[in-house]
Amino acid sequence: MIGIIVRSKRDADAIKAMIRTFYYDWDLKIYTLHGSRNIDKALSELEKILSEKMFYTILLGREDTKLANELEKSLPPNVVVHIVPRARIRNTRLEHLANEFNIARSKFRLLIKWSEENHIYMFNRSRGIELENYEYNPAYDIFFGLGDKTYEVLSNFLGRKLCKNPLLIRRFSGEHYVYCGKDLVGILNVPDEGFRPYGKLLKKSPIEEININKLLRLNAYTLNTFEKISIEFLKNYRDWADTIIVPWSGGKDSTTVLILALNAFPKEKIHVVNVDTGVEFPWTIEYIDKVSRQLGITVYKVYAGIDRTILADGNPMPRHDNRWCTGLKIQAVEKAIKELAQGNTLVITGDRDAESRPRSMRSPCRDTDSNIKTVSPIKLWSTAHTQLYLMKKNIPLNPLYLYGFYRIGCYICPALRSIEKYILLNSRDLVEVLERYELFRKFIKISKKLSGPAGI
Repeated sequence: MIGIIVRSKRDADAIKAMIRTFYYDWDLKIYTLHGSRNIDKALSELEKILSEKMFYTILLGREDTKLANELEKSLPPNVVVHIVPRARIRNTRLEHLANEFNIARSKFRLLIKWSEENHIYMFNRSRGIELENYEYNPAYDIFFGLGDKTYEVLSNFLGRKLCKNPLLIRRFSGEHYVYCGKDLVGILNVPDEGFRPYGKLLKKSPIEEININKLLRLNAYTLNTFEKISIEFLKNYRDWADTIIVPWSGGKDSTTVLILALNAFPKEKIHVVNVDTGVEFPWTIEYIDKVSRQLGITVYKVYAGIDRTILADGNPMPRHDNRWCTGLKIQAVEKAIKELAQGNTLVITGDRDAESRPRSMRSPCRDTDSNIKTVSPIKLWSTAHTQLYLMKKNIPLNPLYLYGFYRIGCYICPALRSIEKYILLNSRDLVEVLERYELFRKFIKISKKLSGPAGI
């Protein structure tokens, strides 16, 4: 899935040493420009290397900054150039090289500019201008705040002068930069605990709305490129796999990989698994049923019994420091895989680099049993890519995203952040449904007690 291109053989030797130390189980391809510093010769070498079936990171040292700048003008969206802050790649410490490779990979999901000509965001290095105070970081993710309800939530914290469908950058410690056009118009802070995010408006929005149809139309090439690479990655396992299993939660990432799997493999070989924890949002259950009918698939449902474990067995409510519920969900998925697996089995997950540091270090393909492989075809995608891809495919988003959710779990999930809790308590139509559930009422009561008056 990923290739690394450097200028010379000695640089390639350094990259290989870094891979042996930090990425030994990744199937990374290494290429060189055969020492080329001339732009025409470098482009000639790239023509021999580049394929539409892979992502490529070109890593160059500071002494090749001029070459890097010239290459940036003419590369397709599956190639990024990254300058390592050392004179040469081969003179860089291995742990530093590993970190720079992480930053380079993040550019695939974070590369976005504002086109003054088209008045829209572009996943394109050559068509647009840099966003204000924008930077690349392996921990960041980008997404669009879609829909009227999300607009209302953001406006409550930042003011009424936002644009609709703004771009958000999820940064460190719950901090989110909010963009309208190229301008950083606000900063939203989303604590893990409590019930109310806080933020500040930095300036009046220069535009009223980001047009989603235009966003889809003008970024079709990049979305098609990402889709093609992910599908080609999956097709590598067509001859090997006897059984395909897609765990499907109803979230954006697992829905995206489900669509990709249906494009890569015969439908009859695919088994779609959904875990009912017993504390699923009812809108997620409805979403699974609706989209499965749209796709013409049968969903293999398993029950994790988290509600029963609490109500009947007396287990404590899940907390940040005691997420025993995760174990039950994993057990349910593993049980389903064992029941469905026949012969060589490919499990397709929606893991992405932006979700966490541990996930970013996982190989795109790993052996999880003697005849089971787990693959992650959207590893380099951002949330924004998954949002637009699903809309491009005419697949609706889980409705909770249109209320302002960034991630979707259970309605008693300890990983729900302050903004999700705020939405749950301040959206009348959501409250009317959720207050029927005893565990939701208990979850909110405990959360308020832990947060204290300042967090409510």
